[in-house]
Amino acid sequence: MYWGDRGEKGDRVSADTAALRLAAAVAEIEGLHAALTHSTDPARRRRLLLELARAGTRLADLAATPAGRIPAQARHNSRRQRRRAALLRGAHWLTERLS
Repeated sequence: MYWGDRGEKGDRVSADTAALRLAAAVAEIEGLHAALTHSTDPARRRRLLLELARAGTRLADLAATPAGRIPAQARHNSRRQRRRAALLRGAHWLTERLS
């Protein structure tokens, strides 16, 4: 979709949102790949590979989602749930570092 083009219903917002979601998923994969190439710790490499696999699955789900539909992963993703997930990731990271 080119700049200024309109979708079926005349709104460009849904197509722009879908493109942003895809770009974010690709950027996540690129970041994980970069971290994986610089990692030497076997445990960290395993974690990165698992995260990379999950990110690839999310990208495939996003790519298969028709434009204008919200993917299942983002449908019930409230701010509170995102903050709780970030808190749990931080707690998990701290317990790994300190144990």
